[in-house]
Amino acid sequence: MLSRAEQKRIRALRQRKNRDRERRFLAEGVRIVEDLLAARIEVDLIVASSSLEDTERGRRLAAKLAGIAPVRRVGDAELARLAATETPQGVLVVGVQPRSDWPSLAAESDGRPWLVLDAVQDPGNFGTLVRSADAFGATGVVTLPGTVDPWNPKSVRAAAGSTFRVPVWTAEPAAAFERLRRLGIRILAADAAGRAIGGEDLERPVALVVGNEGAGLNDAVRAAADGVVGVPMPGRAESLNVAVAAGILLYLLTRKAR
Repeated sequence: MLSRAEQKRIRALRQRKNRDRERRFLAEGVRIVEDLLAARIEVDLIVASSSLEDTERGRRLAAKLAGIAPVRRVGDAELARLAATETPQGVLVVGVQPRSDWPSLAAESDGRPWLVLDAVQDPGNFGTLVRSADAFGATGVVTLPGTVDPWNPKSVRAAAGSTFRVPVWTAEPAAAFERLRRLGIRILAADAAGRAIGGEDLERPVALVVGNEGAGLNDAVRAAADGVVGVPMPGRAESLNVAVAAGILLYLLTRKAR
């Protein structure tokens, strides 16, 4: 049974300021919790309802969770009230936000790209972007001011476990770009009017910066980039969804590795 203090803590973690202060996050749903365990993310608290064990997959997960952290049994209705998403699927956990070291990752990146998000606000787009970074072997993801919290429960769920595998940082543009450049990384901004990616873009590690869904890149961020690239579009559409465009550009930037 959940104590009142535990209920209050879980509800508080719906707000970014509390997640930032505690360096904790909420993960909900069987698939997400499975991925969290596979990535060896530390867990503080587990909340499960009886419906978790309605399926064989759920029963296997319940068995894995036993002994990892305190498990609190609640009814489905109570779990639904605590959850931030509509279908918690019988399980919610409080996880510890992983920490990663920039320099050591740069040494291990082997020329793989980085992805920088400038004020990407939709959790669904964020999740797709991190999944693309994961799929194309990106070294890490940097979120600039105005970007949705990576540890928002909806962001975590949309990323389908990729946030547990790809290091994610939040930073101010000047600090992020300075650090990336110190690591020998070239910064390319993505824009519909940008040039096509060429062979010179594959000669050294690149950080691809993508902008807000409606407004695009911040002017200061665009000006700070080393170049502007885009996806050639011979058709009649004016633009691509930010996550679609980023996926194509990440694919093109990893051609050398293949």
